[in-house]
Amino acid sequence: MNFKKTDKSKKGIFLSFFLVALLLGQAILFVSCGSTKVDKGPAFVPVEDFTTKNLGNGIPVIFKQNRGSKIVVLRIVFEGGLSAIDKSISGIEGITLDLALRGSENYPYKTISQLEYEKSFSLNSSSGKDFALAGFTCIQRDMSEVLDIFAECMLNPLFSESDFNQRITEVKSEIAGRKADPSGALSIALSEEAFKNHPYETTSSANEESVNNITLSLVKGIHQGLLNALRMKIVVVGNFNASLLDDFTAALDKKFGSVPRKAFSAPKIPKISVANTVVRVANEQAGNTGYIAGLFECPNKTAPDYIPFALATMYLDDLLYSQVREKAGAVYSINTGIIGGKELVGVLSVYKATEKAKLKKLITDAILSVDEKKLNDDLDSYKNKFITSLFSSGQTATGLASSLISSMVYLGSEKAYLERADLVQSVQTSQVIAAYNKYILPIAKENAACWILVDGEENINEYDF
Repeated sequence: MNFKKTDKSKKGIFLSFFLVALLLGQAILFVSCGSTKVDKGPAFVPVEDFTTKNLGNGIPVIFKQNRGSKIVVLRIVFEGGLSAIDKSISGIEGITLDLALRGSENYPYKTISQLEYEKSFSLNSSSGKDFALAGFTCIQRDMSEVLDIFAECMLNPLFSESDFNQRITEVKSEIAGRKADPSGALSIALSEEAFKNHPYETTSSANEESVNNITLSLVKGIHQGLLNALRMKIVVVGNFNASLLDDFTAALDKKFGSVPRKAFSAPKIPKISVANTVVRVANEQAGNTGYIAGLFECPNKTAPDYIPFALATMYLDDLLYSQVREKAGAVYSINTGIIGGKELVGVLSVYKATEKAKLKKLITDAILSVDEKKLNDDLDSYKNKFITSLFSSGQTATGLASSLISSMVYLGSEKAYLERADLVQSVQTSQVIAAYNKYILPIAKENAACWILVDGEENINEYDF
């Protein structure tokens, strides 16, 4: 294509080149600032993807950059979790954190609820096997105000008798609902069997026995136990420049830097053993439909064969789906998973089984029908699925915080989860087969599983397990 170049067009071309060069120069300058760490003021000081600060009492604060985001997520991680609490007061940690976030003298519950609505932030908490969480999610411009509210609740909760009584009433209603529902009944029995005589037998939800043991005085004691600098880590996900990061660390130090350091030793978590038993639970609402779980031994997340095991369960899911659900039409859904924390147990879950007498045989036949060539052909697909599941949660600030915390607790480093993709890609078919033979085949060959069956009373004994 030919262009007629006039003096005016020459000037335009020169100006265009000049603008492009200027823009490129700015881009190069921006990249240069990040790589050579040129200090051109607080806003230009580069912030690493992960930055760790420490409060005056030693509490580490881990910042994860989420560039371009306007959302800030903060979580306090309390080490110990349910494994540090006696099963006789199961559910107390969750109740404690929930009540703490219901307000303080300066921020009563009604005020917090109104502010949450107006500013679109949320306070939240949870209790798990190895750690508990409390924190908030907010728009970045409001993070100082939300931090004030959150810190006041965590450090000086109201813990009123009326709030406590209301929460206990709610919990009792929740317990009744879980027991009546067949899926809830299965979940209760599953937890009891999986973690019997193990530190994990304390549950996040209160049960019929524990709810009557929980008092407001005990709640206050659990709260004081949580406020221990040796148990606490703070995780913050947001879009920070160096100045904002320093300012927010100083604000955190002002709020939480005086939390005392008390003696604390995290419980040792032994391996979970699985008894080869069958547990039958009659449930009126199940009618003529079965809800079933099979417990089996599996590796923990740091074990060398954990990723091959996870890929093996994906292959198993395809076998179970095609043979038990599609070909036999025996169940509505069937799949595998894991429960636990630092130590895990595998679970084969059946939802709405209609075939009873032959169900176990259908499951064991599917497990035994290993086709190594088919597994090898599909392995890349399983790897992609695994990697997607690892990082899909990272699309949100809340998901990033969750991934970071899980990595920190279960993999030993907040950054370790980023290395999992390469580990997944390096797995060979032979490793997946070895994991399948070690953990899954025994379910069929040696009956090495604990089966928990929930169905109507008139049907519960029809299953040949």
